[in-house]
Amino acid sequence: MKNLTFSSHYARSVLYGLEKAGGYSDELLRNNGIDPDFIHPPRARVPTEQFIRLFRLVWGRLDDEFMGRTAQPCRVGHFHLMGSLAVHSDNLEEVIRQSIRCYRLFSDDIVIELDTSGEEVELSITHRRPELDPDNFLVEWLLLVWHRLVGWLIGRKIVLSHATFRHGLPGHFDEYRFVFPCRCTFNRDRNSLFFSRNYLDMPVTRTPAELNDFIAQSPRNLLIWTDDDDSLTTRVRQSLEIVDNERLPTLEQVAEELHMTAYTLSRKLKAEGSSYQKIKDNLRRDQAVILLTRQNLTVSEISSQLGFTEPGAFSRAFKHWTGLSPLAYRKQDQ
Repeated sequence: MKNLTFSSHYARSVLYGLEKAGGYSDELLRNNGIDPDFIHPPRARVPTEQFIRLFRLVWGRLDDEFMGRTAQPCRVGHFHLMGSLAVHSDNLEEVIRQSIRCYRLFSDDIVIELDTSGEEVELSITHRRPELDPDNFLVEWLLLVWHRLVGWLIGRKIVLSHATFRHGLPGHFDEYRFVFPCRCTFNRDRNSLFFSRNYLDMPVTRTPAELNDFIAQSPRNLLIWTDDDDSLTTRVRQSLEIVDNERLPTLEQVAEELHMTAYTLSRKLKAEGSSYQKIKDNLRRDQAVILLTRQNLTVSEISSQLGFTEPGAFSRAFKHWTGLSPLAYRKQDQ
């Protein structure tokens, strides 16, 4: 998606293993097309292309898909090997069980389990050496990877009913609504995702050639759901991103474009855990962060460019989104 950004918390987490190995420098980032100014400030947000480059840089430098967060590295290529075996499975359950067998060979530190005994399926990940993953990034990342990869293999976005985590409420909890779009609870016994048993029998729809393309673009398709994300939330955001004028369309206008009533659009977005206002806020937030950090525009000019009636309304909205006023945000990023 255009203008999509990622929390600098995740960027610093990706770099953790490289820093621990003594291989980090701002110069290294710049030489790889990554602006350190997007990474160091606590509330900064990293543009999509730079975030993808950051993953690839760390994977390559460490030759470790676990990014220095396990006792032994998981060499680059293991994920591709696992996918190459799983893509020949008959259905989702076979995909998951085949993948679990692979991970048992890849690492002693990461344990992945599938429990189908309850009313819902539980997919859980345990890190046996949690001190090597102090901010729980690897656990979060692997849960995201498994959720999105197995959904991609069956050509369906797997809707999560809820998720549980062993760690406490994180400081970046605001990002969870994008990473784990469901009810999340913390300080629980397991790191788990829960979803309907109906998915288990769904057939694999991808070919080995498609998998090779997926891996070649990694982690792009794990981070961004576009073509395969047929959710109404994504369709609405994509519709807003191509609007040329400053003022975004109304709910009624978007509903008409999608051939439904405003009531139906609101109801369907609510069923996805979203709303038209949330979509507009997220889009404007991502655009505002880029304008504040990369262009010499006044707050008044940015406010007007984003379609706010006056700068005060923009400042109040921005503080609600980020916890800081636009000027304070810009100052901390200098």
